[in-house]
Amino acid sequence: MRALGLVFALALPLTALADGAAVYGKHCVACHQPGAVGAPGLAPPLAGNIGKAAGSDAGKRYLVSVVLHGLSGPIEVDGVRYQSVMKAFGPMLTDDEAADVLGHLLRDIEGVADTGWLTTAYVAGVRSGGGSPGDNHKARGKLPR
Repeated sequence: MRALGLVFALALPLTALADGAAVYGKHCVACHQPGAVGAPGLAPPLAGNIGKAAGSDAGKRYLVSVVLHGLSGPIEVDGVRYQSVMKAFGPMLTDDEAADVLGHLLRDIEGVADTGWLTTAYVAGVRSGGGSPGDNHKARGKLPR
């Protein structure tokens, strides 16, 4: 019986990771590409970049808000300027899916070990606070570099 419990305990994170990868494959990969390396002139690389934002409370909120509410306005990533719009995925994603896809990016792509904060309840709180692509652009400018 204990072995069965261990199997379920080990399977849960793998399921969450698989779900996040599936959500990424369905909604994100067309612009951000496999491995989250981005597409020059279209979508910035997430790999090597979003993990930094997860290091601050404002950055955590920003990451979730961008998934839910989108981003617009000029940004510079790795010395490349992007002037595109990321649409809001909040209307298409549940709180679980938003947490799963961001968790996949942070854990699997960025190697961020501390993603315990990224819960469905946290995503729901960010969602309930509202936001817009423009608000996220302003918040981005205030993040620690």
